[in-house]
Order: sequence, then structure tokens, then C-alpha cells
Amino acid sequence: MNFFEYQEQSREKTVQLVFLMIAAVFAIICAVYLAVMAVFFSQGAGGLGFNPSMFAGVAGVVVLLVSGGSAVKMAALRRGGDYVAQSLGGRPVHPETQDAREKMLMNVIDEMALASGIAVPAAYVLDQEKGMNAFAAGDNPTNAVVAVTSGTLNQLSRDELQGVVAHEFSHILNGDMRLNMRLIGMISGIMVLASAGRIVLRGTRPNSGFSVSRGQSRKGNGAGAILLMGLLLLIIGYIGVVAARIIQSAISRQREFLADASAVQFTRNPLGIAGALKKIGGFTKGSLVRVPQAQEASHLFFSSAISTIFATHPPLAERIRRIDPGFSGEFPAISETITPLEDETPMTPSASLFSDAPQASQLAPGQVTEAVGVISPEQVRYSAMLLQSIPAAIRRELTDPMGASSAVLALLLSHDDHEKNLQIKAIRPIFPEERIPHVNSLGIMLAEADPELRLPLVDLAMPMLRRMSPQQVKTFREGMKLLTEADGHLNFFEFAIGLIVTARLEQKTGILRGRYGFKSIEPLMADAAVLIGKLALAGHDDPVHAQKAFTAAMERIPGHTNGEESQHMADPSFSKVEIAISRLSSATPGVKKTILDACAHCVLFDRTVSTVEAEMLRAVAYALDLPLPPFLMNRSKK
Repeated sequence: MNFFEYQEQSREKTVQLVFLMIAAVFAIICAVYLAVMAVFFSQGAGGLGFNPSMFAGVAGVVVLLVSGGSAVKMAALRRGGDYVAQSLGGRPVHPETQDAREKMLMNVIDEMALASGIAVPAAYVLDQEKGMNAFAAGDNPTNAVVAVTSGTLNQLSRDELQGVVAHEFSHILNGDMRLNMRLIGMISGIMVLASAGRIVLRGTRPNSGFSVSRGQSRKGNGAGAILLMGLLLLIIGYIGVVAARIIQSAISRQREFLADASAVQFTRNPLGIAGALKKIGGFTKGSLVRVPQAQEASHLFFSSAISTIFATHPPLAERIRRIDPGFSGEFPAISETITPLEDETPMTPSASLFSDAPQASQLAPGQVTEAVGVISPEQVRYSAMLLQSIPAAIRRELTDPMGASSAVLALLLSHDDHEKNLQIKAIRPIFPEERIPHVNSLGIMLAEADPELRLPLVDLAMPMLRRMSPQQVKTFREGMKLLTEADGHLNFFEFAIGLIVTARLEQKTGILRGRYGFKSIEPLMADAAVLIGKLALAGHDDPVHAQKAFTAAMERIPGHTNGEESQHMADPSFSKVEIAISRLSSATPGVKKTILDACAHCVLFDRTVSTVEAEMLRAVAYALDLPLPPFLMNRSKK
């Protein structure tokens, strides 16, 4: 399956999750109703016959408790992966860490993110967890984190760690991460009854402050009824916990096999992830996570995080044999002694490194949509070289929010001195005076850097940009707008960078664009024509060639003859393009695939593409929330 099929499958899994949730809630309602009727019967208040009004009342209370518990949890989860990682005891890894293992972790995450075309996730370490495990969490790829336990960091080699991180990136790319976050919210709602039972039982303790009326005391059974109700709620709550475990198992087990296979595909090194799984099997601490919150998040982890009869992960031996058919079933004994760290050899370019990468003259438009969500080993190695080619001064800027935002602002500075002076004059009123020359000096450095570094720099800047305060975000966005408008010559790439950063910051702050609002291309035909028309003019100097590219692209869209706007290319304003992309980004994955395919046929109409055109196409994919990795890899420049 490709990225778009995985996304559709994830949507189907979400529907399955909702049905399982409804079934679990209905079972809980029935159980609570029986418990309430049993309490009434014990008090001589009636028989055990069906009471419709009582059942309706119980159903209302249970639905209120479960939905309320889920809503509260989901609201917390919208803070992103940082919230999940911190609630599990995670510590963020600072980009300037001097710890060799933490540096290795960040390098692996950076390489994988750049190779996949997504914003770099924040890195976390669970210092108190000695078992070997990891997880990815976040409401969307923009606010995702990748976290590993200290056991993982101390015991795995770089290849093994890369295999584990690649597994987690598969969950991010294929939509599993968002599904897993929804699952946490729903499970929290199901488990709320157990909490209610514990609260009732605490209230009946002698020193709890609970008191019964004199009439109840004379009967001697009022407090007893409440105690019985609390006990029954606790029991039913834990039945809900069992139901939650069953749901976790039903949703996550098969997807772990898919993530393992993807990790092998991404790294072309089955020994990496297989070695990590073998070490977990033979490690004295295994993969268990001790923090109590791991109960509701157990399906997030790389391997089984809790002991339960309803396993959220397939058996280790079965996972290993699918990767390494020759595995004997015996796990090597691994002690808690920290594994020596191998020195990382700096990667240098070689003539044969990208022998499998498509030449510009060979690149077909269909290869673009096929590349979405797919990481290849060549792209990972290419990303490693890109990281090493970034000037050290620029890398240091990406270690704090102000430096990262200054680097992104510097990307928007014109190479023409007159235009740049206009830009600097425009931003002086909103930034401190000492920051202006700093942004200017970064712009000079970036002007000399490879154009292919621009999108990777945006990706690398995102972890720090996410840490800006709301006021800092507001000022930063205003600065970007002023820079792109001040010189009067806004080009498509500058526009796209602003759009990407704005969209990702909106996702971080919860101002999300509507998701899956459009299930058909028909209501988006005019928006597609606006975007493709702008791309055609930006990618082709000759108006005749631009019109031909536009027509060829629109013919890729089903029903393109239905509207006059799809027949004639126009030169829309960037504000219209922004509105069009905003609408297109809220379509289903299948519709987005159609749009990206049409854009690829527009840009690659002549079957050749420059670095600027390739990155422009990637920028469109980014704006549509599609992870498109580098696909030329330094093959063609003009």
C-alpha cells in the first residue's frame, strides 16, 4: 500500500474504533443498570425487572461520564506530543546537548524527518524507564514527538536505534499516531467509571468526612448501599478497563507488523530493527514501562509496555521472524551494562550514492505521488549529508526559538540589495534594533548556501518555533508577511514558505484547518485551477508553454471540463492561492492525491525539472499536509 491507502485505512480504523467504543459503552450501561437494580433490590426497594426510566437515567449518567472523561482527555491531548511525553515522565532533549547518545538520537530523528518531508519532531528521553521502548505521539505531524526510554538510548547501537525510530516514523506517516491519540482519549472515558468507584469507596471510610443521616443510621443500611454501589462501580470500571485493553489490542497489533516492515523499507537494514527486538527479548528489564500513565498509552509504544493478557503488540519472536526468517527463537542475554557507543563516521558524498535516484530528464509526474510518505535509504543518507552541509553558525541558530525564527526570516530576504533594504525597513518597527543586523547576516550566509537547504531549514526550525509564546508567534508571522510584501516581488517559493510555517504553527496552537471537509474534487475545481494556474506561470517563462502545462495538468482532474475556470489559465493573486490551498488541504487523502498529481504534471510538463521547481512542488505538498521527500537529490540544477 502507498501513503494515501494507509491514510484511508487509518480513517476506516477510526470508524471501527468508534463502533467498538459504542459497543463498550453500551455494555457498561447494561452492567451499571444491573448494579443499580441489585442495590435497590438489596434495600428492598423493588425487584430486578426491567425499568425503562431507570435504564434511561443510568444510560444518561454513564454517557455523560464517559463522554466527559474522553472530552477532557482529548482537550489535553490537543496540546500535542509534548503533553503525552511529559505525562509519561519524558524530558525534552535540547538541541545543544553534549551527551553523545542524545546527539545520536537527534541526528537519527533529523535525518528521518528530512528524508520523509515532515517537520522535525521534538526528541524526548524517559530517564526513569530502564526497559527498552519508544513511542511517537502527537495530534498531527507538526506537533509530534519521538520519545525513547533510557534503556533504549543506553543499550541500542545506532543502526538499531535507527530501526526503532524508522518504526515510529511509519506510525507518524501512515496516520497511526493520530488514531492512537484518539484511542487514548476514548479509553480514558471508558476508565472513568473505575475512578468514580474509587472516589465513592474513599468517601465511605470513617475518616473521609462522609456522614449518613440519622434515619439512615437507624436502618443501618444507607452507607452499606453506597459502599456496595461504589464496589460495583469499581468492578464495572475494571470491566471497562478490560474492554479498553481489548480495543487497544484489536486496533494496534496488525499495524505493528506494518510499521516493522516500513522500518526495513526505510533503512534497507533488517538487522537494525531485528537487533533491537532481539535485545528487548533478552534484556533483564524487557520493554516494560513503570509509570502508571503507561496503562492508557500502552498501544503507543514500540513494544509491550505493560503486563496484560490482552497484548497490544504481537509476540517478539513472530515480529522478528517476519524480518529475519532464520531467527532461532533464542534471545541473547542482555545485562543492564551500558553498551559502548560506536563513533559516527562523517558521511561524504560519493558519485554512486544516488545511482538509483531519478535523473531530471527521466522523472515522470506519476513518480511524485508515489514518493509521498515513502522514505528510502538513499534519501536518509542524502538527508545526513544535507545536515552536514548546513553551516555551523546556522545550526546553532536552530537551537533556540529566537535563532530559529531569525533563520526562517533570513530565508525570505531578497538577494537584491535595493529590495532587501526595503524589506529591512519594513520590519524595523516590530523587531528590536539589535535583531535586524543579525537577521541580515544570516541572510547573507543563506544566500551562499545550496537552495536545496531552504525547506530542510524550515523543517529543522520547527521544534524551536513550536516553543515560541503566542505573542512571539504573532510578531514572527507579521515579520514574515512584511518581508514577503515589502519588495513588491513575491515569488511562489517565498509565498509557500510563509504558508507552510503559518499552517504548521496554527496546527501547533490548535487553530486547525478543517479536516476531510471535502470528499470529492468537484467543489474544489476552481481552487485547483487557481493553484495550478499559479504553478504554471511560476514554472514556465513562456506563456504558451505555461498554458500547455496548465491544460495538461487540468486534464488529470476528473470532471475538469465542468467549469469555465478549468479551461483558461489566469494569474491569480497570492491571497487567492492561499484561500485555494486552505480549502484543498481540508480534502480527503484521495482528493489530495489527485491535486498533487495534477500539480506534478504541470511542473514536470516538459519532463525536466530544476531544483527550484522541485522544491516548489515539495512546498505545495507541504502546504497540503503531504510529506513529499526530496526526489531529485542534487541531480539537476539550473
